[in-house]
Amino acid sequence: MSYVFFDLDKTLITKNSYEIVLSVLKRRRIISFFRFLYYRFILFFICNVDKKMNTLAKVFKGVDIQRLDKVMKAFIFTEFDRIKNIKAVEELEKHITLGKKIVLVTASFEPIAKHAACFFHIHDHIATRLEIKNSKYTGRILGKINYKDEKVERLRKYNFNNSFAYSDHNSDIPLLKKATYRYTVNPNKKLRVYAKNHGWFILE
Repeated sequence: MSYVFFDLDKTLITKNSYEIVLSVLKRRRIISFFRFLYYRFILFFICNVDKKMNTLAKVFKGVDIQRLDKVMKAFIFTEFDRIKNIKAVEELEKHITLGKKIVLVTASFEPIAKHAACFFHIHDHIATRLEIKNSKYTGRILGKINYKDEKVERLRKYNFNNSFAYSDHNSDIPLLKKATYRYTVNPNKKLRVYAKNHGWFILE
């Protein structure tokens, strides 16, 4: 079985999912306009991914899991067609046609990744998990953020022989290095340089 690993943010879609989710939660009145502004302000100035993700997780505190599930599903199936990355999706569809096993592996949160995988007809997904108690989110991350080496660690059960990996960000270099065929998708500056130096594919 040949596996194909896809990142989500700025790879299969052209934006960061966590930024979009804030707007969706505001529109659906799950968070207030002032909380929306607060988190946008905080996230704009936070560069550290651990701090950023742990801060954003607090947005979900007290939200019923079924309500969020319905909101995320409706949003993704309504809006993702508009923000999908055409070239990356063409690659995805090619692999699906060839019968390969696709895995969405993203730092994004589970409620987003779950429906994103369904939207793109992806078989499996691995994402950052949120803690749940009494059918509500606690506002805390469960375990580690699915980022950098953690992605590789959580993919240990998969066979990387003749595998493909797609990502836009240098934080996914550990994952890309594990794959047989490495594709960078509109890569950021650091990943572009690394890809050129190592002869990796670049999709623009």
